[in-house]
Amino acid sequence: MGDFNIKPIESDQQRAEFYHAILRDLEAFEYMLEHNMIEQKSDMIGAEQEICLVDNIGNPAPRALGILKDIDSPLFTNELALYNLEVNLSPQHLQDECFSKIAGELREAMRHGEDIAARHGSQLLLTGNLPTLKFRHLLFDFMTPEERYKTLSRELLELRGRNFEIFLEGVDDFRTSLDSVLFEACNTSFQLHLQIAPREFMRMHNWAQMISGPVLAACTNSPLLFGKELWAENRISLFKQSLDTRRKLNHSRVKFPRVYFGNDWLRKSPLDIWQKDVTRFPVLLRGYGEEDPMDLLKKGIIPKLKSVRLHNGTTYTWNRLCYGVVDNSPHIRIECRYLPAGPTMVDEMANFAFWIGLMKGMPEEKYNFWEKTDFRIAKNNFIHAARYGIHSGQQWFGENFSAKGLILDKLLPMAEKGLQKMQISEKDIAYYLDIIARRVTSGQTGSEWLTHNYRLLHQKYKPSVALRLLVQQSLLYQKEDIPVHEWDPNMINNDLHILPQIKDAKELVEDIMNQEVITVKENVSLEVIKSMMIWQGFNHLPVEDKNGDLVGMLSSSFFKEKQLSEKLLAKDVMVKDVITMGPGETIEYAKSIMLQHKVGCLPVVEGDKIVGILTTSDFL
Repeated sequence: MGDFNIKPIESDQQRAEFYHAILRDLEAFEYMLEHNMIEQKSDMIGAEQEICLVDNIGNPAPRALGILKDIDSPLFTNELALYNLEVNLSPQHLQDECFSKIAGELREAMRHGEDIAARHGSQLLLTGNLPTLKFRHLLFDFMTPEERYKTLSRELLELRGRNFEIFLEGVDDFRTSLDSVLFEACNTSFQLHLQIAPREFMRMHNWAQMISGPVLAACTNSPLLFGKELWAENRISLFKQSLDTRRKLNHSRVKFPRVYFGNDWLRKSPLDIWQKDVTRFPVLLRGYGEEDPMDLLKKGIIPKLKSVRLHNGTTYTWNRLCYGVVDNSPHIRIECRYLPAGPTMVDEMANFAFWIGLMKGMPEEKYNFWEKTDFRIAKNNFIHAARYGIHSGQQWFGENFSAKGLILDKLLPMAEKGLQKMQISEKDIAYYLDIIARRVTSGQTGSEWLTHNYRLLHQKYKPSVALRLLVQQSLLYQKEDIPVHEWDPNMINNDLHILPQIKDAKELVEDIMNQEVITVKENVSLEVIKSMMIWQGFNHLPVEDKNGDLVGMLSSSFFKEKQLSEKLLAKDVMVKDVITMGPGETIEYAKSIMLQHKVGCLPVVEGDKIVGILTTSDFL
């Protein structure tokens, strides 16, 4: 949703007027398709780079506005959160050294951005999910103060009728809720664009869906979120849930989330995609629009179709139809949205070349593959790739492959032919596809490197320190633009060279607190509580109410100092005036509070929810 000129819908009349504008846009789009007015070439590519901002120790840095002001470049723009930026790269003709040209522009933009960010005590990081994000970074204060973001968040929340709920499951699991769309800000991607001739669009869109699984399997880079080890490309599940307006009622009904892969092949023209989105998803916003598009066409002016594009910008397919106008000439393109940012620029460009090569290398015998291929095979491949990455299984036209085998044996040769057909520089073809081949052969994708090293670091450090070390090491590799398959697979052997800058920073409560917190409900008897404390060697036990809010604290000293009936409940004897601490406070401050109040334990909370516990033994 790139249009800043949006307004909320405040009446039924405004809603009807906006729907009318969308229908007129669709009428104009259909007219342009039928009269061959849309560009018939398929020779332009482009990309968008999303970036995370981190401070000098690897934590999120909400400094986008100041950095953008000083960058003063049309390539850079803001994103949903104040710790994100985006770079819109110049379109290139799909020929010769186009990938090297895009790579050069991206490197120059990143160098300029890094210089400016450094003045603001920040660094630019390419990553699918920022490992050091904490729940507090999703509070409303971290949303970029643009009216379009606030309005979109408010309207989606109203349509849903309750907070957005997230449940993610991998090796670990994560469950929480939020009253805005800021979960989306956890995701950063490298989005690819390929112009498509209308006569080829149905075939090419279906092919884009078919190759999504194996392409994603080779490119995953988002396994960690809030210190949890989840899917290999966790963005896929998180993004879907972060904007899901479906209610829990009527489980038998089939209803689509606003982020979705699809449910069938495209069987008509590209117009069908937009018509289905208008049918499935209520409008959320309205734009300032333009003159009636059909009237513009009569005057020889190509309309921008602002209204339907605005609605399209509030729905999110992983292979999305896009429409644009350049020099009064309209074109359509496919936007590949599922690839993560990073691990390095050269990895991203290799991913780009691989995807374009496959799109252009589609064998002629597969031109009508979708007529005999179940769509759910493509969807299942995509979900498997998101969950298991390079270790996923992939079904390919009646045969079952490992992702590695499919990519190495069939898809890389196909991509090479596709790039050669477009007369891409042989040097670029060899360089970028070799990176894919080596990454896949080694099995070391960004996700595999992050997961393996997080497990190693977690043996020595608390999660927050381990995650910051991962970010710092990733930054070092990124600045040298070393492809991920060449990264040291065992970072723990070299962590001492970056540990000082982590340790020199003010340590926070979250760096040493224990996150595996055992609690009891307020209606549990003292008989059970006493046994639990003896079994586990606990001196303190937090008490929660039925909603999971912290409401009290129990201490083993209760049982030593008083003769309490074991029939009493936790709520009868607990300390209700509990001194708590936020995870982002410094350790020194926590020490001073514990000394001042003469307590040996502090529950660590975000809002009313306990997220950790800090005791005097943790300081050791």
